[in-house]
Amino acid sequence: MKKNKKNILITRTINKESPFWQLSNDGHKVIAQSFVDIIPKTIHKIPLANVYFYYSKNAAKYFLSAANVLQYDLSKSEHAAMGSGTAQMLESLGIKTNFVGVDKPKSIAQSLINKYADTSICFVRADQSTQSIQKFWKNEYSEVIAYSVNPRSIKIQEEIHTIIATSPMNLISALKCCNVKNIKRIICIGPTTYNAAANISDVDIIMADKANEESMLEAYIKTSKR
Repeated sequence: MKKNKKNILITRTINKESPFWQLSNDGHKVIAQSFVDIIPKTIHKIPLANVYFYYSKNAAKYFLSAANVLQYDLSKSEHAAMGSGTAQMLESLGIKTNFVGVDKPKSIAQSLINKYADTSICFVRADQSTQSIQKFWKNEYSEVIAYSVNPRSIKIQEEIHTIIATSPMNLISALKCCNVKNIKRIICIGPTTYNAAANISDVDIIMADKANEESMLEAYIKTSKR
């Protein structure tokens, strides 16, 4: 491999229209692989709340599916998203988003507290969630575990230069599946993944401006010019 060509690991599968293939066109090797299995939980009851906070796209997807099955009316409640990707999922499912987190978890938590501290709130999360917002929530709250994340055992033979991380559990699992000594950079999809990366790695960590492939690619291109 030429000196300036890199092995770039993306922690999810991508379709043929993905902008990430630009990296391949530039001569880099793109390895796109999910490192987790997502398993929906059976939700038997929806807690009554004025606000529902969703940590992830999967949290929103599986919770709203359960609410539909249970014929639970969510239209009178407000809905808050951890980041822009989760907000997009809510909007695609016909749910108006009243709050979208920006920046790191502590900042998101403070903004959420400022807006909703005096009302009832339900946090919707994965079983293995770090509960990065709830840690700062002083008042009572309810929660729903919408899905579980199970790591896959995969061996990555290539020496990875950059990981483009699409979720905390995908990143944690990926780091166990490859040789970490040559990893120089981790590009994160959003604040929860950034927080996880900062806790487990001391390489250069960058958070994309928006939770989409275009923004993650842009973050890689910008930082690769440093």
